[in-house]
Amino acid sequence: MTSGQECSARPLPCGLVAPVYTMAPMVKQSDRPFRALLREHGCTLCYTEMFMADKFATCATYRRRALGDGVDKDDHPLIVQFAANDKDILLKAALEAQAMGADGIDLNLGCPQPRAREGGYGAHFAHDTGAWAKIAEMVRTCASDPELRIPIFCKIRLQPTVSATIKFASMLEDAGCALLAIHGRKLLVGKSKARDGPADLGAVAAVRSALRAMPVLSNGNVRCPADVCTNLASTRCEGIMCAEQLLKDPALFERAAAHSAKAAGSIPARLPSAEELVEEYLGLCCDFDGEDDAHCFSVWGASNGHVVREHVNRMSACVVTPDQPSAKVGSKPQEGPRPNKRPFATLVESSKDDDDATP
Repeated sequence: MTSGQECSARPLPCGLVAPVYTMAPMVKQSDRPFRALLREHGCTLCYTEMFMADKFATCATYRRRALGDGVDKDDHPLIVQFAANDKDILLKAALEAQAMGADGIDLNLGCPQPRAREGGYGAHFAHDTGAWAKIAEMVRTCASDPELRIPIFCKIRLQPTVSATIKFASMLEDAGCALLAIHGRKLLVGKSKARDGPADLGAVAAVRSALRAMPVLSNGNVRCPADVCTNLASTRCEGIMCAEQLLKDPALFERAAAHSAKAAGSIPARLPSAEELVEEYLGLCCDFDGEDDAHCFSVWGASNGHVVREHVNRMSACVVTPDQPSAKVGSKPQEGPRPNKRPFATLVESSKDDDDATP
């Protein structure tokens, strides 16, 4: 993509190549079938949903619900995100994630939800400057442990000022953080709403520029495929991380590449409709669903059916144009087949045939 070539990319971990197109960690929405769908449509890095480090470190059942029998061969690179506030627990959880095939771990320093405030992690933990030394030690413990061979990443929000954010990010880099994702909004302390206005991409760019060598993913202000290109060009980051827009349009990154190619005079390949994406996702759910905890789509008290329903509702409710925000209306399938995809209807028919053949 043209926008990815406009910055001088810093060395990236996990074999990643700039620009990195990233699925953000999303509680109850980062399930294995959805990750597979995104990888089919341009996503080059996926995060798991947030896991509690203490449970992951100590409970085999929790780990099995989180990652099944281990990370699948087609689910790489995969970053396991942890909520934690203790260095020893985080290290133990990281070692367990490594044993299950994770490519890296991420320390959640950006979650603004009430549960994060109550649990003493996420953005509330990072907002407390008195806790910064403890956070640095958590990162340093993982980055320097000889048994942990996978990198540690961090995901943050903006601090109250750009200079404070630069100081915090620089501290993480010095401690050994291998990659930083920055959500371009501040923690709204004492306010009921989760966000206030657009993300500050100028602040993200300033932080990235001030860092010595740590690669950065920009997070925020993506409502259509063209925004992906604009965001990368304006922040000069090594990649972009998206959440909400990917839930609406899992082919967001594929459309962004097509938008960029069209601007350069190329004729992009045909892109999937919302209906085709829903069919493909349901087919993947049939592939990955099962009857035991190894096929659990979320550790956060949601059944597989609830996770699937939420995804289908979001995907079915919008249509995407290259340079306009998604609209909550129906979409029409495009002409011509999409090769090498296994739609849900085909899988249902196959399963019926298999059932009929069973003695």
